[in-house]
Amino acid sequence: MAAAAAMMLLVGTGIPAAFAAAKCPHMFGSQQRVADAGAPVVQEWTAIDLQRGADLLPGYSAVGKLWEAGVSVSAMNGAVTPIIPNFQAVSRSGVRYPALWQVPSPNGIPSTTLADGQTSTGKLYFDVTADDPVALIYTTGTPRPVMMWCCSGPMLDMQMGPGMQMGDCQCKESATPCACCELQAT
Repeated sequence: MAAAAAMMLLVGTGIPAAFAAAKCPHMFGSQQRVADAGAPVVQEWTAIDLQRGADLLPGYSAVGKLWEAGVSVSAMNGAVTPIIPNFQAVSRSGVRYPALWQVPSPNGIPSTTLADGQTSTGKLYFDVTADDPVALIYTTGTPRPVMMWCCSGPMLDMQMGPGMQMGDCQCKESATPCACCELQAT
């Protein structure tokens, strides 16, 4: 595990540099890391999928359609408290849907603190009131997301505004960058 951690390079976007050479780091199923500002705490997230939801959320009536993303988070260095409200599902047209972090669910990812080395798995939920989402982003108050999963299915025609693009994504330099990164150059 230490060897794998040593191979990872935390870039400002939280994308592992070595991973970009192998395949696009934005693919659903990829692992991405983010470090807390001013602290040595590192969390690693994996977004498995983003799909129409099948779960019932007790006490919550969706205004639109319920969507869900399967995710896992690991405390790679230090204790990590997952910040669920930092997640948004995003449509091709740029509509953002915040995670329903305030809605309790037996299958939802818990926001309890993880000790160093612990992992938690669950789902994020979104109330989609317009266009279907195609991407999952994690923001920290900066103009650009620090983590993004978007390369799944036909995305070549996706129009992404500057708020969706990863600032210094290394996959746009590869021979086959993902659609998210190709659009950054235009």
